Amino acid sequence: MSGVPNTPPPLAPDQARDFFARYRDAFNAGDAAAVAALWHESSAIADAPDGVARLSCWPEPAAMRANMAALCRVYAELGPHAWSFELREGRPLGAHHFFADVEWSLRRASGELLQRFGTGYQLGRTAQGWRVLFCCAYQEDLTETRKHAAE
Repeated sequence: MSGVPNTPPPLAPDQARDFFARYRDAFNAGDAAAVAALWHESSAIADAPDGVARLSCWPEPAAMRANMAALCRVYAELGPHAWSFELREGRPLGAHHFFADVEWSLRRASGELLQRFGTGYQLGRTAQGWRVLFCCAYQEDLTETRKHAAE
């Protein structure tokens, strides 16, 4: 408990797993709107395409939703596939924030592993529930993923 009266309890690791299960299910369904609904309307992602770090900020929800739709289209090009995940690390940062390091696995319907990568997430408690505030895509390689679309 935080020691502050009326402060809600922090997110527990099991609750974080439930959150990422919903996130996984939205991606498995190719439902960009459901994916975007799990992000804060104002959010950001850090990645390093071509080995150069960059930060993409979405101060308005339309840009974030467009990004999630584009990402779902990339994965749809792979044909039938399924995501799974493991919460490698998860810890509360006070009552209103939670850090998660998630290992994602992407497999074809045949079971062939296409990619396995880690992603860090900063979740925040909002009026709508827990949402992704920030994501650090430190291992995902969309260029490699796109190569598999032609196979």
